[in-house]
Amino acid sequence: GAVGVLQSGGSRPDAYAGAAYVLIAASLERDGSHLSTGLEAAMAWLEKAQALEPDLVDINMIEAFVYVYNGRFEDARLVIDYLLAIEPRNYHVHLANVAYWIQQKDLPHIEKAIEAAVKTAVNPPQKMRLINQLGDIYLQFGELDKALAAYKENMHFNPKNPLLWHKISLIYFRMDDIDEAERANQQSLRVGNLPVAQKMAEQIKERKKETGLFGSLFNR
Repeated sequence: GAVGVLQSGGSRPDAYAGAAYVLIAASLERDGSHLSTGLEAAMAWLEKAQALEPDLVDINMIEAFVYVYNGRFEDARLVIDYLLAIEPRNYHVHLANVAYWIQQKDLPHIEKAIEAAVKTAVNPPQKMRLINQLGDIYLQFGELDKALAAYKENMHFNPKNPLLWHKISLIYFRMDDIDEAERANQQSLRVGNLPVAQKMAEQIKERKKETGLFGSLFNR
């Protein structure tokens, strides 16, 4: 569907570059890696776009993503720095910079990169996606308080997002705050009834049983 829309736009460079961007997304594997053949196909389409429009940052930024996901980090860094020097407030180049630091697993630089990207966001959905991404990264690094703060900030923009409520429930569960975990879980089920939220409800139920059992044994 995305490729069809790109083809209908009447611009060959944009269509070629868009196809490359779509192929990068399509090459994403379940484990978070990217299929090399997909990235190679993306690069082939990108080169067609660059041959027609060699100096457009919004086309050349795709090259940075290809390098990042191909593990060519030195090349990615060179491209990102070059493009940021030309257009320091280009949102998509900042996204490439975020992707680069995520691949480096460098939390302080990830934080700085996302902070810079948020400042270039032109609408609330772009900002929300970045804040949510930061929350996910904090969760991966075990920074539960920071993850919770990020998700709660996003809640102001999207209070009816069931996945967001589930993530908040998950954090409270890991913090052993079962009451708050249950409240967030109930809200998630109320607005979306996701399978992961249903599973969390069962885990909360089991944890409450265990807590009640241990409490009764202690009282004896």
